[in-house]
Amino acid sequence: MDTNYQQLAWNCINKYVGMTTTDGQNFDGFIAHVDQDYVTLAVPSNEMIGQMNGMPANASTYRQFGYYPGFYPRRRFYPRRIPFGAIAALYLLPFFI
Repeated sequence: MDTNYQQLAWNCINKYVGMTTTDGQNFDGFIAHVDQDYVTLAVPSNEMIGQMNGMPANASTYRQFGYYPGFYPRRRFYPRRIPFGAIAALYLLPFFI
């Protein structure tokens, strides 16, 4: 049975999904865009989490970088376009805030 990944991706748009490609790569992210040939995932990055290590506990430093104690910087997302022909599996993942 051939799965229609384009229709499945449309049903899961703006949801957190996992994807396996035919060459064995695994991706997880939010489906940001779907067109005729590609699905675009917004893949999260841990770049800002690593930059917080070793920050001085100075209130002016927190204000300078746009966040305060108790508030954390948002994760950055990078787009990843994947052709529908390369998708082997597409599945929903739980997302907790």
